[in-house]
Amino acid sequence: MLRLNIAYVHNKLPYRATGFSITELLVACALSGLLISVVASYAAQSHVALSSLQHATSLEEDMRALKSTISHHLGRAGFIEEANILSPFIALSSGHSPASNVALGERSTEPLNSCITFSYDKNKDGAISQSQGELFGYRLNNKAIEYRINGNTCEQGGWFDLTDPETLSVTQFSANRIYKSSWGVAYEIKISLQSIIDTEVQSHESFIVEVPNDS
Repeated sequence: MLRLNIAYVHNKLPYRATGFSITELLVACALSGLLISVVASYAAQSHVALSSLQHATSLEEDMRALKSTISHHLGRAGFIEEANILSPFIALSSGHSPASNVALGERSTEPLNSCITFSYDKNKDGAISQSQGELFGYRLNNKAIEYRINGNTCEQGGWFDLTDPETLSVTQFSANRIYKSSWGVAYEIKISLQSIIDTEVQSHESFIVEVPNDS
């Protein structure tokens, strides 16, 4: 009988539940929130860095394309195919064509020497022809580099965009003669680009184009 009473009393002892206390739960929630905040912040920074890298890469590709295009065409200024002379590079002002040699100018709203026009015999038929698209040029106009169409002057409209004004801003474009010799003239081209989406992304380039027999 004594043993039964002891067992009965033992079974009546209060039950102590196991698990986390309110304090422990609050601490765990705080630590989880902090961890989530750190991960989210890192993810956001990584996204911004990746986006900036993509814009920078795109801008550098645009700059390389501009440099290649301008160098290729400007370097051939004055070229006329001639079968009876040693050098096909002759001054256009020598009477072979009514076109002029390399000329510098600008629109009234743009900086000095922000437009360059020239011509060459692209199809090698021995003449400069407007109908064949052989009157070339590049200019700065309203934060974009444009290329010449139909022999228009630096002041005239009708030029086409070479750069995309929706994605990048051209903050500088200039062409200047830096020296002249018996073989021709060297021009220094300066270009500065800025991303419109991320204004911190910029690119600057200065390069020299040698034009044989430019006068």
